[in-house]
Amino acid sequence: MKKTLNQLPIGHTAVVKEIMTDPITKERLESLGIIEGVAVDAIRETPLGCPRIYRALNTLITVRNNVAKKIIIEEGELG
Repeated sequence: MKKTLNQLPIGHTAVVKEIMTDPITKERLESLGIIEGVAVDAIRETPLGCPRIYRALNTLITVRNNVAKKIIIEEGELG
C-alpha cells in the first residue's frame, strides 16, 4: 500500500515519489518546493490537525490533509 504525505509522522523525513493532484495544484506545490524526488520533513501539526507544516528545499509549507493525501511518499530514503 502506498504511503501518503499526511501519514508521515511529525519529525520524520520522506521522499516525494508522485504528486497525484490536478495540474494547477501540482504546479503550485512544485513552485513551493514539493517536487518528485525531494526530501520533505513533517515539522508540526496545527492544533486541529489540519493543515500540517512541512519543510521542503529549506522552505516551510502548510499543506491541507486533503491535498497531502494525494502526495505519494517513500520514507527512509534521502536523495
